[in-house]
Amino acid sequence: MLKRFLLATTTLTLASAAAWAQDVSPTVDVVTDKANDLRGVTYAADGKIYVSGHKGDVETDTTIVVARFNPDGTPDAAFGEDGFVEVEVAPGRVEQSLAIAELSGGDVVLSVNAVDEDGGQSVYLLRFDNTGAQKTGADWGGDSGALEVVFGWANAANDGFPGVEAPPTDTAWDLLVDATGGEEKLVVAGFGSAPDGTGRSDTDRYVTRLLASDGSVDPGFNGGAPFSFHSAQDFNDGGRRAGVEADGAIMSAGYTSLGETLKNHVILIRLNPDGTLDQNFGGFIEPASSGEAVGLSATPGVAIFNPFVADGGFAECYAAAKLSDGSYVTNGYGAATAEGVASTHGFKTTEAQDVVTFRVAAGGLDASWGQGGLQAIQSEGTGRPTAEDRGRNALTLPGDRTLQVGRYGGIPAAFVLDAKGQLDASVSEDGIIELPNDSLNAQFFGAKLSPDGKLVALTTNTDAAGARLVILELQE
Repeated sequence: MLKRFLLATTTLTLASAAAWAQDVSPTVDVVTDKANDLRGVTYAADGKIYVSGHKGDVETDTTIVVARFNPDGTPDAAFGEDGFVEVEVAPGRVEQSLAIAELSGGDVVLSVNAVDEDGGQSVYLLRFDNTGAQKTGADWGGDSGALEVVFGWANAANDGFPGVEAPPTDTAWDLLVDATGGEEKLVVAGFGSAPDGTGRSDTDRYVTRLLASDGSVDPGFNGGAPFSFHSAQDFNDGGRRAGVEADGAIMSAGYTSLGETLKNHVILIRLNPDGTLDQNFGGFIEPASSGEAVGLSATPGVAIFNPFVADGGFAECYAAAKLSDGSYVTNGYGAATAEGVASTHGFKTTEAQDVVTFRVAAGGLDASWGQGGLQAIQSEGTGRPTAEDRGRNALTLPGDRTLQVGRYGGIPAAFVLDAKGQLDASVSEDGIIELPNDSLNAQFFGAKLSPDGKLVALTTNTDAAGARLVILELQE
């Protein structure tokens, strides 16, 4: 039975929903007006759920919100005030949090992207204990409790940024705990202004690793500096979600626009535990003509591709889920074709964005995945409110299936793909779990698997009506 709650104040209302017969089914649907965005989500070791985001007007002024929910979707009153904590890093300005992580000792850390007084944007990490009390001072981040994470430029050096009328802008998309070594570490992934010394003002991809004890830079990662990636020319490189693997390797997902003709291409970067590029991964550009056209070189450790470009389409990447054989399944959105163009891969002609996904092995795209190595999930012609489909996150399920979340035909949704890249018909008949909500229509962005592997928590992006937490149950 689906539990549907409205958490406007402290009142809970329960409504029934239709029975679900498939092996991935929603059990809890929570809407709260105490936040407008909760894209950060993680499971605690005890099965409770931490979320982070913001409330307020994203054009003028927002406030960071961090909360903890019980496994049944009710707020945990033992955290903060009735389960919620509010904190401002940039009073009177816009700030957001896209990621949150729990440390082994029970503290929780969240990343914050905050607009600076000079109009740029910086990344900070905030830390709270398991009661919701913020760590400050010598414990973390000085008097403000906001520990600056430096990608290419520290705030103190902003006056030297090329074209100082447009100050450096950094964005953290993911925050992960690396517990693979003797000392717990934090991995921060995203994008920001090109590094000091390059003379460029476009954005590069960044991954940095910090010591969880005090937030200092890990000297064992990339020589004690953030890893940065610049594709070519003055293209703006975007980083999205990342993954820390069992051996400490890091997969960074993202994409870059290669110009008006070639459009967005997926770029996956795999780093060794020491922060250097993995020479056994990637090293290809698909199609090769994309690289040749813009002066982009194939680089070991980096995979660049957009097979839809032949039909005028594009591909973005928000996450990459690792399968049992070491390959990755990407998640994102794009277009199988340009407007009015017939697909040479057997897809529908794109009317609005499509969910696009690929399976990537160490040396190239897996041609057995989907339809000849690529897959597009399209709602065109299905009678949905729109033809807009988007992928925003992905997780690996048992049997090398993947759960991908976002939107389908304008409706918040989750998609289950089997090991061959086809929609799994055992799930909601067509592999698509549509999850409309009367209160808000935000997309699913956050997705985390519970410690026991039996539940998935989904959270939504910005909506004026509030934010949403949905819990899916995975049946054995």
